[in-house]
Amino acid sequence: MDKTDNRIAFIGGIHGVGKSTICRHICNELNLEYLSASELLKWKDINEDAKNKKVKDIPDTQNRLIIGLKDTVQIGKYYLLDGHYCLLNSDNEVVNVPLETFKTINPFSLNLILGDISEIKKRLETRDKKPYDYALLENLQREELTYAKHLSKTLGITLNVGTQNDYSELVLLLSKTLMAK
Repeated sequence: MDKTDNRIAFIGGIHGVGKSTICRHICNELNLEYLSASELLKWKDINEDAKNKKVKDIPDTQNRLIIGLKDTVQIGKYYLLDGHYCLLNSDNEVVNVPLETFKTINPFSLNLILGDISEIKKRLETRDKKPYDYALLENLQREELTYAKHLSKTLGITLNVGTQNDYSELVLLLSKTLMAK
């Protein structure tokens, strides 16, 4: 990816927070192209159980994501990339997505959706038909916020935070950022 052509806004949040739905609304409102990290790295091709949130080889998935972006992103278009700041490794430990991944993506905006853990747990269990640990989900969301703040400071990119029930401020801030480009 050409580092001088930052046309991607990144939006993170834990599994089940409603990122995909929120991203589609934001894309419709701001005329952005929607990209899903899971689709770009072809998660279904590398994981026998697509509902399994544990990542065996984080560097490999991030390389696959970058290749997917290079093959997809077109000059002249702006994108909203739905992904994660942190992942669960195969030992169910929270691991930060490498800084190098974000440097390569070179987003013009960092965004995070936070949600009520009880609602997220219920949504995931209904969708995936398996139990989720409340404390693990809570820790994952806390670590996503902590790391997103760190990335914002390290990369010098503003972090916008919204919630699953109110992301209107996030839309407004993204809109202002786009108009300034």
